[in-house]
Amino acid sequence: MRLNIANALPDSLADIPATALADELGGPTLFDLRRGNHPPLFVSVLLHGNEVSGWDAVRGLLDELGQISTLLFLANLDAAREGVRALPGQVDFNRVWEGGDSSEAAVAAEVTARVAAANPYLAVDIHNNTGQNPPYSVICRTDRRTLEFASAFAERALLASQPGGVQTRRFTRFCTAVTVEVGTPDDPDSATRTTEFLAKLLASYPEAPADTRRPEALRLFETVARVTVNDDTEIEPAMQRFNFRRAPAGTALTRRGPLNAQSADGTPIGGRYFTANDGAAVLTRPTILAMYTRDVESARRDCLCYFLEPLETRSDAETPRLTNA
Repeated sequence: MRLNIANALPDSLADIPATALADELGGPTLFDLRRGNHPPLFVSVLLHGNEVSGWDAVRGLLDELGQISTLLFLANLDAAREGVRALPGQVDFNRVWEGGDSSEAAVAAEVTARVAAANPYLAVDIHNNTGQNPPYSVICRTDRRTLEFASAFAERALLASQPGGVQTRRFTRFCTAVTVEVGTPDDPDSATRTTEFLAKLLASYPEAPADTRRPEALRLFETVARVTVNDDTEIEPAMQRFNFRRAPAGTALTRRGPLNAQSADGTPIGGRYFTANDGAAVLTRPTILAMYTRDVESARRDCLCYFLEPLETRSDAETPRLTNA
């Protein structure tokens, strides 16, 4: 795998679905569409190959994106061709942005260097969920400008301290950066809300949209645990209904089999939240969930869900608790 650099958009690009991009472009591609000395907007899609709503929105706005200063990154095109998050044996493309020995990490390092040198005013990474969640942003700091852009997308934002190696956390070191989680890829509304958000950014370039809700009105949560499964764990898809809601004590997180939960520093903390009951993992305290997936393979490759705590919306220049940000 190597990074392609292009300074113009192919005429046919808007007509190409995510599954055909690898044949058209050959591999991960960074389109450098900067104009003069204007600070660029960076947009990233398809870090996970089956999360296609971002590309579906972007390809409908290619003319508009070309009218401002833009950097556009199309990531895991080989996985997109197969309609999977990542190819078998492939490193997750959104876990390599802090370094590593894989070809994906090498591509991420080159993209990071090029984007940092371009001094973008905003970096947006677009993702789908594999479970039912309301739209939300993921942020890694709580300065006012970050909160303004997060608020422009949705009324909820997640201050994330894990997992490691994600693009938004790495880019936060040199620019305002947000991830937008737009819904499931099979829901047409996911691409629609992505299009609406990008159109807002284009109209207000390079500032936050004027009609954005006040950052103080943002419903802000923090990840406190990342929950993973064992090979023999049978998940409970009905738990999706508690994403960004508080599940009561006594709720079964699995149909059968154990779970593991870790804090951001890797400390096992499952005993604080759940216990085994008749073969299932059952909550022992009311707990807010997020990203509980209905997809077994995603749960095994990544995680089952996160546990959250609500935060009062702050507007800080720094976020000391996020020591790996």
